[in-house]
Amino acid sequence: MIRSFIEKVNKSTLIVFWALIILLSAYFYYDNAVVYLFGYRNPRFDENQLWFVLHIAGATCSLFLGPVQFWTFIRKKYIRFHRIAGKIYIIGSLIAAAGAFRLALSFNCVGCRYSLIPLSILFFMTTSLSWYAIRQKNVTAHKQFMVRSYLCALAFVFVRLYQVIPIGFIFEPIKDDNVLAVVIEWTFSILPLVLAEIVMIWIPSIQSKKKTG
Repeated sequence: MIRSFIEKVNKSTLIVFWALIILLSAYFYYDNAVVYLFGYRNPRFDENQLWFVLHIAGATCSLFLGPVQFWTFIRKKYIRFHRIAGKIYIIGSLIAAAGAFRLALSFNCVGCRYSLIPLSILFFMTTSLSWYAIRQKNVTAHKQFMVRSYLCALAFVFVRLYQVIPIGFIFEPIKDDNVLAVVIEWTFSILPLVLAEIVMIWIPSIQSKKKTG
């Protein structure tokens, strides 16, 4: 009975977690992508139209096909859809990463380039390695690199969390806007990846050592 209760709680927690991720992604997408359909243009758009379009198109696949890749019932019951969606995710993410890299080179926040460029490279590499791992039938590595890839995609959402969630007080001591932008870029792009490594690699390695000993 207790086990059944825990399973229900875990299931409910996952539903809430994914609902929040999808809502945040949808908000970010509307605020930064859909607005282009209504006439909005970033000041850098005219000089980088191709890269903006490629980045937005690719990121659309990353943001909205990413979650379904992690849903167990999709993987088990709809394996064909999982594989097709996965291929689209990978292609879209590689395009989005390439677009992000090019746009980062001309970003008006010069300091932010030092986080956006490595992030776009990591996005490209983790997505490529997730594809390579599954080609080698290494399912464990594939899942881990998919987590990393999706977190890189979500980094562009996470950096705007402080705009919709009242966490601005964390950065209150920082008065310089440029420094604040750089700190936020690094914090919300790198911290999720570090936490993922702790959960996926560090903790299991310690537990494995315990069992061996």
